[in-house]
Amino acid sequence: MRETDARSYSSRPVLTINLSAIIENYKSLSALAAPAKVAASLKADAYGLGIVQIGRTLYGAGCRTFFVAHAGEGKILRGAIGNQPNIYVLSGPSPQDTALFFGSTLKPVINSLTQARDWLKSIDGVKRPPRTALHFDTGMNRLGIPNSETEVFVKEDGLLDALNIDLVMSHLACASMPDHPLNKQQLNTFKRTAAQMPMVNLSLANTGGVYLGKPYHFKLVRPGIGLFGGSATNQPKKENVRPVVEIHAPVLQIKNIKKGETLGYDALFTAKTDMKIAIVSAGYADGLPISLSGTDKAIITHARIGKENAPVVGRISMDYTILDITNVKKYVERGEKAVFLGQNLDAQAAEAQTINYEILTHLGQRCKRVYIRDGNGK
Repeated sequence: MRETDARSYSSRPVLTINLSAIIENYKSLSALAAPAKVAASLKADAYGLGIVQIGRTLYGAGCRTFFVAHAGEGKILRGAIGNQPNIYVLSGPSPQDTALFFGSTLKPVINSLTQARDWLKSIDGVKRPPRTALHFDTGMNRLGIPNSETEVFVKEDGLLDALNIDLVMSHLACASMPDHPLNKQQLNTFKRTAAQMPMVNLSLANTGGVYLGKPYHFKLVRPGIGLFGGSATNQPKKENVRPVVEIHAPVLQIKNIKKGETLGYDALFTAKTDMKIAIVSAGYADGLPISLSGTDKAIITHARIGKENAPVVGRISMDYTILDITNVKKYVERGEKAVFLGQNLDAQAAEAQTINYEILTHLGQRCKRVYIRDGNGK
């Protein structure tokens, strides 16, 4: 490496987020769901990728409805995308967040009769309170109005009018498994429930639900993981999304290792032959699961250096990962970037015995975020 090059790289790992890929994924899901509109689920800081930048990008692509988990997220998003779009808060209203709902014009998703009554107390005397969504539990048994309370919403005089709802929704538990019988059961339950509600927009499908077909689309679908390049079903070959994220970890040091030497914490890997290794600047603090570590029993995952694979060897530590570059043909220098995730997101999530959602949301805040558009930095 030339001396000038030796001073040209930072040890900080870089998380690249391809905004062009997000836009393309949004358009692909929009075409699949049409004539239903596509809303964006931007929970957990847009799945760890930055709610401000991602929100603005999707708004620019034509998205006009967004979902977040908490009112605080909604306030940040509202500041980023302006007053026009709808922003629904999935956790619903809570007393300490009432001012956020009013000040940022956030729409609460009502998940229970108790929430409904609390919200009505909060808006008593308010001239133009935000409209609301009703979330009915059709079989997920997580948040949502239980079947035992549905009749109250239907029969109590003035309740639905007072809530001023503009959306009725539910959430699929098994959309990732297209053949699971609960999908159809939830669909039928949702139809029966919605038939008792005012004529407003209906929404049932997450990303996996989009791939279940037209009967699940209604007026609005709410993808999340599909926007960010992750597969949402057990049939990923049928999905049409581009990878969005990569971790680029610079090579800090290169070493020659003798047969019989051990690598990393707890000496989990022993060199079977002489080998060359590269220590790269990314670890579990940056979002690489420790379960991807390479041991004597199994090499779990690989990074990409150029177009070649370099196995992870030894235990992934907080800040560093060791790669076997013995068989990498290209000359590897300090500062060279080892790339994780990208097209390997789903495979590496499976190898780590987790899901792509968790991988994305756990990407470390220490990584420098670089937003790109088809290869160009922004």
